[in-house]
Amino acid sequence: MKDTLTGLDSYEIFLQKLEKEMQEIGDDRIIVVYTDIKHFKYINDTYGYKMGDKLLKEFVNEFMKASKNIACAARVYSDNFVTANRISDKNLSNEEFRNLIDQVNKAWEREFREKYLNSRLQFCTGISITDKNSRSLEAETAVSNANLARKVAKEMEHDCCVLFDQSMMEGIRREVEITSGIPKALAQKEFQVYFQPKMATDTMELIGAEALVRWQKPDGKFIYPDEFIPLIERSGQIVDVDYYVYREVFHFLAERIKAGKKVVPISLNVSRMHLNKMHILDYIKELLDEFQIPCSLVEFELTESIYLDNTERALELVDGLHNLGIKVSMDDFGSGYSSLNLLSKLPIDIIKLDRVFLKEGELQESDRIIISCVVDMANRLKITSLCEGVETQEQSNYLKEVGCQMQQGFYFSRPIPQEVFESFIDTNPKTVVRT
Repeated sequence: MKDTLTGLDSYEIFLQKLEKEMQEIGDDRIIVVYTDIKHFKYINDTYGYKMGDKLLKEFVNEFMKASKNIACAARVYSDNFVTANRISDKNLSNEEFRNLIDQVNKAWEREFREKYLNSRLQFCTGISITDKNSRSLEAETAVSNANLARKVAKEMEHDCCVLFDQSMMEGIRREVEITSGIPKALAQKEFQVYFQPKMATDTMELIGAEALVRWQKPDGKFIYPDEFIPLIERSGQIVDVDYYVYREVFHFLAERIKAGKKVVPISLNVSRMHLNKMHILDYIKELLDEFQIPCSLVEFELTESIYLDNTERALELVDGLHNLGIKVSMDDFGSGYSSLNLLSKLPIDIIKLDRVFLKEGELQESDRIIISCVVDMANRLKITSLCEGVETQEQSNYLKEVGCQMQQGFYFSRPIPQEVFESFIDTNPKTVVRT
């Protein structure tokens, strides 16, 4: 039984052949290589499915030509492929084999990026190795291990070829622990909203803040966002956590307005998962109806990668928010490859320059030039510019010099709990009140 597009074995046949190879392993090693093509969806969306199918067939031709050791190969689904290689060479270490695969992947990336212009194709590969000491492994387990390593590789920016090791199993245990704890954490209000102030460059007035989530367990320990956010994005639970944060922020603003206190606009982050079902607009409308706060007091931030991955849905969301009278910003601007192209397509109100431009304590000349050009471009397009990651007075002064309108970073304040932020608003004589 063959895959109709590529002519490779079906996955079921592949597993049968791999099982036989592993039973007859002898002194050889069986190396399972699981690969998928990062940003392949961009090819389908940009060039069409016919071109996407052509790319997949070309990729199969390349890896079948590249190795004389392939015992069997299959297309698992879509752009996911797996091969099993029998290696007899005792002088080639596991890490050396990984390096060879990585070099081949990078060569393919260069070749395919030339063929498919403006793409960011990456070949993400996981490798698991079976030898006579681990021959008791089942074929499906060997593939599962390679797939797990592939998932780790896909999270990486550059070194996208990963060798499986047992420590990854601990990562799975931790992921299950975190994702299974989300419903209880939401019910018991373990999630807290922190606020990071935004300052007007010309006057140093407090003119807004970004809402960020923190998870504090009942014992007082924190699980930080860089640990739990990627996991709950994969599980889809990020939607529930986002909705929790949105409700808390709307309630916070409504209570301050009711009490006659000063308020500033709060920006809220949007996960890519919201674009799958697009229920987010209905939920925001419900919150606006329930809390009766001015639309000018909330903004929504979408990362540059969200726009790139699903431009059509992102545009639908931006238009929907604009129809409600809500501003939209592009977060992490400049962290990807297609920022300028996106600005020509999407009606963005604010761009947040990625902190990568302020990565050094002392501004480098190249960063100064880039920041100046981006700010000037934003001004010409009538888009508000905000630079995040500001940590020094020198950086802040330079942003004022080039006309960047807003700033955010540790130089002004770290993300702070709600009660501290309220004090920040109340005691800051330069707070700009917007209702």
